[in-house]
Amino acid sequence: MKLLITNIKALILIIMVMLLYSGCELLDPTEVSNPSITQDKLFKDATGGAAPLITGLKYAFAEAVDKTTYFTEVVSDNYINASTYLSTLLDYPRKITPNDQYLGDDREIYFKLQTLNALANFGLTTVLPKDAEATDEDKTTAYFYKGMAILMLCENFQTFPLEENGQMIRSEVAIKSAIDAFNTSYSLNPTGDNAINIKLALARAYRLDGNKTSSVQAANDALALSSDYVFYAEYDAINLTNSTTNYIVIRSAGDMQPLPRLDFLDPKYNSSSANDPIPVLKMEEAHLILAEAALSNGNLADAKASMINALNLVASRETGTFVDKDKRRNRPNNDALQVKADASSEAISGLIFARSGATIVTRPISGTSVTEEYINSLSSTDDLFRCLYLMRQEIFFTEGRRMSDLGIRLPVMGRQIEANPNINYGDYGTTVYVPNYIPQENEMDKFTIDEAAGVVTVLYDMNKILAQNKSSVSKFFQ
Repeated sequence: MKLLITNIKALILIIMVMLLYSGCELLDPTEVSNPSITQDKLFKDATGGAAPLITGLKYAFAEAVDKTTYFTEVVSDNYINASTYLSTLLDYPRKITPNDQYLGDDREIYFKLQTLNALANFGLTTVLPKDAEATDEDKTTAYFYKGMAILMLCENFQTFPLEENGQMIRSEVAIKSAIDAFNTSYSLNPTGDNAINIKLALARAYRLDGNKTSSVQAANDALALSSDYVFYAEYDAINLTNSTTNYIVIRSAGDMQPLPRLDFLDPKYNSSSANDPIPVLKMEEAHLILAEAALSNGNLADAKASMINALNLVASRETGTFVDKDKRRNRPNNDALQVKADASSEAISGLIFARSGATIVTRPISGTSVTEEYINSLSSTDDLFRCLYLMRQEIFFTEGRRMSDLGIRLPVMGRQIEANPNINYGDYGTTVYVPNYIPQENEMDKFTIDEAAGVVTVLYDMNKILAQNKSSVSKFFQ
């Protein structure tokens, strides 16, 4: 991680000064008592440094979430990269390399997640201990963002270092560090929004760790604190935009197009100023985790009940409207079309919206096509698993979660391999990991349109495939 840590002092100074003087609407720096931030003040006498540190962490987190979102959505079956400047290889996951044009770039996903982790570590070890005005709440926040950085690294990569020139740590080991960070954050402030954030983050981290008991406990703890909580990464039109909006709303060249099965969810974000927040932790996940745990225990009735609870929460979420001018080039653009998840599936109406100037409904928090009637009609573990992962796909749509659910893991960036003496090209984690059950080439994105029959047929129902491989997909089933 040398490329990150050796320059972290300059980085933290740049972030803090930029945010303090930019008039940023994203994060309010008005409570900083001494805005005269210099390197000498930050690193020799850091009194007053806590406030800009926390501001910088929120900024770095929002950047990391943004990059993770649009990058991994294209790698997954959620979107196809029609004509963006993103790498054309992202739709062909097995071809992704450590030096891929936009994986290896220091503006992108791996670098931003490691920067967030390094910034949190630097704040905890250097800035906060030297700031007499720092509070436990400041430490709480720094530990939370440290946990989120490691959790998101574990969700998207196989291995990575957590310290300068450090050993590469496998994600199944590193997730313990994320859990420790969350638990430390909670111990410092087990109240208010922090308590809800931590419980939701722990439920998610324990699920990735395969600790079913602790994941269920954290999910239930979160639900006991709130029924509808959402924690966002926040953006503003001046200093940090939601870049995903540039691809799915502005669409200067029909950039990113959704899988037809998910057309009704696109776009999730629709502000022309690209300042829509991205949900990161929300109460729907608690219900879905409880459902997955119950299903793995063979308790289909409880699994159904939790899935229906998630549906009811989704139904209560806000919706909006958007005049969509996208021409859907070479894409379905007729609301009379039905969609089949694969050739053997039932054709479903209402999944495709007519665009080209039509007003459509948007779902900025959560949406799903699944109904209570459909859930109750299912009687097998595989069918419920398929439905559960369809719900996860739809509810977390455009939140950067689907690639991880598919089991795909990216390689660390080339500059990391070249800078760290503990890793070489060819080592574990330096090549992309794509499970055998993932179709070849870009086939996850393939579909056909039968205009005469009025049916769009997706080549592969990935949720059916996930159900067939559930012991590899879900650690609760291992």
